[in-house]
Amino acid sequence: MPGQLIVLPGVTAAAASGAPRINMNAADTIAAKISTLKHAVSARSLSLVSGGGVSGRCRSTGLPLTAKGAGATSMTLVDVSGLRALGLTSATAVAGLALPPGSLTNSYTLVMAVALGADDIASATSVNLISGFVQPETYNSAALRYYGTPAADPRTDRFITIGPSTTGTETYAGRVAGPWSVVVVDYNNDTRTLSISVNQAVTFNSVVKGAAADQPADAYLEIGYHLATLGIRNSKVGDLYTFSDSMLKTDLAKAQLGELVAAMNNYYGIS
Repeated sequence: MPGQLIVLPGVTAAAASGAPRINMNAADTIAAKISTLKHAVSARSLSLVSGGGVSGRCRSTGLPLTAKGAGATSMTLVDVSGLRALGLTSATAVAGLALPPGSLTNSYTLVMAVALGADDIASATSVNLISGFVQPETYNSAALRYYGTPAADPRTDRFITIGPSTTGTETYAGRVAGPWSVVVVDYNNDTRTLSISVNQAVTFNSVVKGAAADQPADAYLEIGYHLATLGIRNSKVGDLYTFSDSMLKTDLAKAQLGELVAAMNNYYGIS
């Protein structure tokens, strides 16, 4: 009869030949239940490309990710503490992995797993972990950076965000020792409030930006920075979740964000 479901005990349906394996963890499941989830990018779901570089799709929308920059073939996949990560074969490679057009929204929350390289911790050079662009190639958002121990205060050994701009008011969160960090960046365009935290979603360092964002519909986010040698450098990136609104606006969203960060901390071995 139409619509009837037949269950055959002991029989498991197989995926089509060559189909990718679905690799979901607890954080993926939590993120999928959040209504503002925009994109999910995971090194676990990326593939190495013959001749160098990586390819993959957003795990939420299925839209393709785009390798950019003269050194795009330097992108590679490695393991950090037994977990898959996106990195570069050369710290000075000019490369970035762009999310789909429209991924940079006026308000947003970004949650990203980062493994900082020892050379980056020992360097004052900025590591651009997430950048924003206006089509086709105009850099307009320093969404997440890291500066190492020799950097001048107040950037010394801190993650920073300038939010929906590349200069001006910025806010900071100090690095916590360990192979992995889970960094949260939140921007509420209604109040112009920019916030950041590391390994938790309870206490944030926040500032108010001078002007609201007005992003074009096709503005996009990128892991790294494809215009110069200031991308992820010696550092590595694991999972990234982006949300199309500030998750610090409501108690419900705050609770969901806390649950997501807790699951990521557990997966990445952060106590």
